[in-house]
Amino acid sequence: MSNSVLVKAHIDDHGAIIDMAAFQINEPTSALHGLANSEAYPGMVWLTLQQDNLLVLIDPHVELIDAPPTVIKSLKVPAPGLGPHYVGEYGSDVWAGLKTSAMALRMNHEDPSNYTIYPGLPHPIFIAQHPVNHMFYTGEDDSSQIMKIDPWSNTTSQIGIPPSVGREVVGMVSGPTGVWFTLLGNATNSTGTIGRIDSNDQITWFRLTQPLGVDASLLHLSFDTNRNQTLWILGSSLLDSSALDMAIQVEFNAEFSKITSESYTVLPTQQCAAHRILVRDNHVMVTELATSKVASIFSE
Repeated sequence: MSNSVLVKAHIDDHGAIIDMAAFQINEPTSALHGLANSEAYPGMVWLTLQQDNLLVLIDPHVELIDAPPTVIKSLKVPAPGLGPHYVGEYGSDVWAGLKTSAMALRMNHEDPSNYTIYPGLPHPIFIAQHPVNHMFYTGEDDSSQIMKIDPWSNTTSQIGIPPSVGREVVGMVSGPTGVWFTLLGNATNSTGTIGRIDSNDQITWFRLTQPLGVDASLLHLSFDTNRNQTLWILGSSLLDSSALDMAIQVEFNAEFSKITSESYTVLPTQQCAAHRILVRDNHVMVTELATSKVASIFSE
């Protein structure tokens, strides 16, 4: 994001990066941030340019490491929206969290004049669609609230996070039976807590219990689609420099009502502000925001 450069990497079967190339996306000040695969345009990737106020669809040319990405289409975020951070494609729509203006955006990627802007609280980051009630939810980090969006009636409501549980809602994804999210905490206090929103907007809280996890700052999460009961959670020093940067493998029971095991991998580079976690087949990739590195964890 600091210089709006996209890095393309070839990864072997064990998760090792064997080749990579970097490409300038628009201007160095454009603030490239969010990335998401497209299903409507197979093989293409959506990205956000936060400072340019753009949602961009590119062809990354994954088969050629040195081939620069090609822009397929560029969508301007309508006023008064500003600062697209996250982007995700849902059918004929793309959704974006507009961090600067504290809003969420739905836009038809085939007809950009068909859009809706939903005012929220500071600051919508991730957006996820509920697998059961099909509503959309976005975590508003600095407000410790979750905005629920009904895209059919275009109404919104707020779900508060009890201070006793934690604060800073981030890392929101659609998962088994609900929308899952993490609580990052702040510079001095974290609670090692994740939550799941059910179809009636009731939140089930799960708190890590092992010594490394009880006060972990949790930023992001990713389900292992090959192991139905496995969730990977990212601990990060993004806000709290004393927090551990680590990947946490959590197993649930069949009903997803309780955690049955926790396994911790502390990253070799600490105070790296671990930023995103992605599960791929038999390995897990972690990006390190402060060090411009990618850590790969082989998972048997």
